Amino acid sequence: MADIKSSNKNMIVVGINMGLLIGYTLYIRLISPDGESIIGLAFIIGFHFFLCLLLAIIPKYSKGFLLSALAVVLVGFSTCWIAYSIH
Repeated sequence: MADIKSSNKNMIVVGINMGLLIGYTLYIRLISPDGESIIGLAFIIGFHFFLCLLLAIIPKYSKGFLLSALAVVLVGFSTCWIAYSIH
């Protein structure tokens, strides 16, 4: 039973981080439709990744933040690439 509760907490952490990723990616894409801010978005995604790694030292949420870091890199940069390749 305790494993299910920790799994739910980890998925909540991952869900919050994915929501943040989607939110700031859409915001930056909509305020700069010319594609000028792709480098800025890449830096924000990189910062988000390192922040998740830094927060992974919290023992209670370490698995959630490590999984979030992986998801931010994989989903974030692929979304960044796709969002700015569509004209």
